[in-house]
Amino acid sequence: MKKIIACLGMLLLATFPGNGQTPGHQPQKLTKAEQEVLARHEAWRHAIVKGEMETLDQILADDYIITSGAGALRDKKGELADLKLPRGLSWVYVKTDDLRVRVYGEAAVVTGRVQWRVRNQEREMDDERRFTSVFVKQKGQWRMVAQQMTRPPQQNQSQ
Repeated sequence: MKKIIACLGMLLLATFPGNGQTPGHQPQKLTKAEQEVLARHEAWRHAIVKGEMETLDQILADDYIITSGAGALRDKKGELADLKLPRGLSWVYVKTDDLRVRVYGEAAVVTGRVQWRVRNQEREMDDERRFTSVFVKQKGQWRMVAQQMTRPPQQNQSQ
């Protein structure tokens, strides 16, 4: 009986997509450049939560531009100001999943989903976006030059 349960468990695990994978996409070995870009993306996510503005300043290119989920455009200065939460608010987490990376020479595109939670004294607020981030290798470092955030469709809408 234990063997049957163990086999069923392994079968169930094999049918669920792994982290960053979607059904129909086979995991593949990442190239060195893809690993570097994803490491830079992870550093971006970590720096937001920790409030490391100097790290974010290094990751974002000087001519960085973002289109927010509401359609607003912000430059690097505006984005850094937006990521620095006002007094009384704090980041609980910023996490990403369904990541895909493609490298085209000295440029790379990362797509995925980002979820975050912020806290004030009274409550916690969650939000999420689908995103596309564009990185360019400048002076040996991958820097984020552009980003597009999109609100996901409402959960109660039929697909």
